[in-house]
Amino acid sequence: MKVLVSPTPEAAARLAAEHLARAAASAIAERGNFSVALSGGSTPKLMYQALRGLDIDWTHVHVYFSDERSVGPDSLDSNYLSAKTELLDHVGVPAGQVHRIQGERDPVQAAADYAALLPAQLDLVLLGMGDDGHTASLFPGTEGLQAGGRVVANWVPRLETWRLSFTFAEINAARERWLLVTGASKAGVLREVHNGIDGLQGHPVAGVHDAVWYLDTAAAAQLTL
Repeated sequence: MKVLVSPTPEAAARLAAEHLARAAASAIAERGNFSVALSGGSTPKLMYQALRGLDIDWTHVHVYFSDERSVGPDSLDSNYLSAKTELLDHVGVPAGQVHRIQGERDPVQAAADYAALLPAQLDLVLLGMGDDGHTASLFPGTEGLQAGGRVVANWVPRLETWRLSFTFAEINAARERWLLVTGASKAGVLREVHNGIDGLQGHPVAGVHDAVWYLDTAAAAQLTL
């Protein structure tokens, strides 16, 4: 694990945003565009707000999503809507370069269609981690943990709903993977992941390889760095 610890959630989000701006500039200079997959949750909102004030050539950015709930784009539960209101409405990404997952459709077909429109390789996948160790919509004990391909329709029994999610194969195929994790409620799981306890089934985030972890002090409290 490459771990970067900041004193507060806001500071961790700001550091990730600054690094994303640098990654975007480098990718655009080298390849002409920057492809990034965003995630849901509360901590990414802090990063989205920080990104709004940074100098990024958004006209050369393509935005994707690492997962989505089985809802439409206007639902308050939609990861797309969160990114739209907190970031995309405030920056100049052309509408045709924002690629949402169509969570309102049949999940199996929506997963297949999203896999088909992804680029050959994403530059960056941004992820979070739940208190149960899930990342994207790959939850403990679900079939999606073992899924092949690029995008999976993952049934989550404890939530009684479908989720659409990147597979681990897709996440790990990106040029970079970053995890933004904050809060004391995450500290125990982070310690176990760091120490290799419980593995993929217990803590799905363990399936993300060679990631950069952006943590606040509370989340990192039980790590020995």
